[in-house]
Amino acid sequence: MAAAPRRAVVVPVKGGPLAKSRLELARSVRLALAEAFARDTLEAAAAALPDALLLVVTDDPHVGLWAGESGYRVVGDPGEGLDAAVAEGLRAACTDGAARASVLLGDHPALRPAELAAATGRAGDRPRVLVPDAEGSGTAMLEMSLDGAEVPPTRFGAGSARAHVALGYSPLRLAAPGLRTDVDDAESLAAAIALGTGRHTRSVLARATLPGVQATIHRPPVGGEGSALLDDGRVVAVPVAAVADSGLLHLRAGQRVSLELTADERAASRVWIVGIGPGETIR
Repeated sequence: MAAAPRRAVVVPVKGGPLAKSRLELARSVRLALAEAFARDTLEAAAAALPDALLLVVTDDPHVGLWAGESGYRVVGDPGEGLDAAVAEGLRAACTDGAARASVLLGDHPALRPAELAAATGRAGDRPRVLVPDAEGSGTAMLEMSLDGAEVPPTRFGAGSARAHVALGYSPLRLAAPGLRTDVDDAESLAAAIALGTGRHTRSVLARATLPGVQATIHRPPVGGEGSALLDDGRVVAVPVAAVADSGLLHLRAGQRVSLELTADERAASRVWIVGIGPGETIR
């Protein structure tokens, strides 16, 4: 029986002070989460495809250090945008003899190994395959054949699903919520937490804000009682009084907060923004 063609997984990781800048969190928490997302994405990929070559494309020295120490191959990001970073990773994969490649961005903290294994299995040997994100307009994953000559083009960014279809990628529809949930903002972070994140993200979330219990606003308390999803999966009430007492005039669905709970732990008595303790100034 012929050996299966060598496979690569290319994961661009931005790193640096602007990583995940759309998450409205304290800078230290945001950067720690960005790293945790990437670590969880890579660990899931390694578990799903143990024989694959995992390539981390980055220009951030810190990312390169921990990625190399974790056993992943580090490829330099040319600094010309996401598509250029992906192309550099694919060229490195071709140099190492890979005949198939998956492209994942490093922000899938709820990714399950079984989801990635199912996606690559369903893709088979088709030359170009696209897995849309949860909203359907973005790209969660690309799967492609490599011929060692010219790497397939990519078009990440707003509306990338349609752009990739125009480049010949065929959409693959499958129920893989962890794979299809990439975290860019508060709403997608809330979705990932609800699905259950990997160990690195859980660890950062557990340490991020003390005192208090970390949660995500599920229903804002506008004109009545709202609710929040605790990181352990419980739903608690968020009365308007808890928000008023905290000096927060506006909360939105998906926003990360810390709560002080009532004695029966069924409701919040105070609410504050993750990374900003009670009594501190919110800027």
